Amino acid sequence: MKVGPQSYRGIEFVCLDDLPSSQQMLLSSSPDFPERIKILIDNKTVENCIQYKDYEQWFYAVYKRSVAPPESLNRQTAKSMGVKLAFDKA
Repeated sequence: MKVGPQSYRGIEFVCLDDLPSSQQMLLSSSPDFPERIKILIDNKTVENCIQYKDYEQWFYAVYKRSVAPPESLNRQTAKSMGVKLAFDKA
């Protein structure tokens, strides 16, 4: 599940601690991408954040590809359930 952004002074971002655990684990294996930022909010430093545009790019380029089942598995699952798919021959 993709999370929505937080916004502070025009900066859209997500904090890693607010992400689902599967995303946190995958992001922890790549500590340099996307780049982590710190934001000073009301004299408190909020760490371990990612700009939202970078999070979206990572989400679609890395996360969605790593958790999406292969297309062949989708077809096999549908057939085993007796579901006829539009691209299956009659």
